[in-house]
Amino acid sequence: MAIIGRPDARPVARGQAPGTAAPSAATVIGAHSRIVGELSGEEDVVVMGRVEGTVRVGERVTVTAGGDVEGDIHARSVLVQGRVKGQIQAAERAELSATAVVEGSVESPKVVIAEGARLEGSVAMASRAERETPKTSEG
Repeated sequence: MAIIGRPDARPVARGQAPGTAAPSAATVIGAHSRIVGELSGEEDVVVMGRVEGTVRVGERVTVTAGGDVEGDIHARSVLVQGRVKGQIQAAERAELSATAVVEGSVESPKVVIAEGARLEGSVAMASRAERETPKTSEG
């Protein structure tokens, strides 16, 4: 489909120069797939299957309703609709939907836990910089 006056116009991703190839939207771990080991990259990751190990990406991780991660997740944002057994560290936002089951800690400046979500663990809402800054005593 073309926009009038611009044949074959395509959306341009943030930071992408017009006329360059668009980055792939996401890495998808299919419903019948199993990954063992560390999964790392800069693009979004969608887990529909099973990951046994650490997931470390620069963007968003989505664990769908049928997805299962046994290991830690480190990302800019994390959406859990399925099961995670491990630590979740999101630089910006972590969200547990109504179908989420999480066994482990959730750490992010913004945390959303929907009614019906199950969380067995702790929640820390300070950013990493706030936690790592030494506190001085006034005296």
